[in-house]
Amino acid sequence: MLATFSDITPLLESKRVCVPALDIGGGQPDFLLGVLRACQEARCPAVMLIWGPAAQDYMGLDAVAALTAHYARDSAVPVVLHLDHGTEELVRKALDVGFRSVMFDGSDLPLDQNIALTRRMAELAHDHGASIEGELGKFGREQAEQAGDTALTDPAEAERFVRETGVDILAPAVGNAHGFYNAPPRLRFELMEEMTTRTGVPLSLHGGTGIPMGDVRRAGRLGMRKINIASRLHRDFAEAMKQANREVDDRKFSWRKALGAGREALHRRALEYIRDLGCEGLIP
Repeated sequence: MLATFSDITPLLESKRVCVPALDIGGGQPDFLLGVLRACQEARCPAVMLIWGPAAQDYMGLDAVAALTAHYARDSAVPVVLHLDHGTEELVRKALDVGFRSVMFDGSDLPLDQNIALTRRMAELAHDHGASIEGELGKFGREQAEQAGDTALTDPAEAERFVRETGVDILAPAVGNAHGFYNAPPRLRFELMEEMTTRTGVPLSLHGGTGIPMGDVRRAGRLGMRKINIASRLHRDFAEAMKQANREVDDRKFSWRKALGAGREALHRRALEYIRDLGCEGLIP
């Protein structure tokens, strides 16, 4: 059975660690299986991200939920299938087909409107027995560069946002951005610490690719409980498949070999993140 993020939060809190949330593309089986194998081998909760539009275009949220639930039934570790950056439509769809962890992203809206819509989505998620993440602040790269420090999440607004929406997880802007960084980002640890104290909920660090692991471990000690990793995994998968393709000529090309190489690359990278963040052996 699929788990909620709230199911694993007490364990993460007790160890003061930040678990890697690993993107599985549009729900491709080789992404899913590579990540799940690493989590089972390392005895770490498997938190897997799905970006809704990619899943809809590739195989559909219902198929992703069914496939992941199939493997979760025999998993030795909790499996959290998490909808990332969902719209209202996608959150509703994900909950209807069995997701038990979702994110509603209303960060582009004025604060009051973000609160109102996120509260509605939180009520819906909780009615489905699911946990929900909300976002406050701007960590899209162009938005952050244009806005500077005004893109950062204000702790007082974060406290109000969590209190009035009832979200289980908060994704704040603390100097992070999506995608690859030109230089290591300057994370605002003082903001993390204040928001953890004021909100009382786990924090989620987006834009994890390229953030030094030492910084993430420090963030974990300050209340960051989830770090999203996507761009690095996608690049690893593509490069592994390209390398497999170069090793054979057209007459001997094997999708099985190419996809297997991609799966193994994800397995290795996921293990690296799990170990670097101190999450190996979290599940007895």
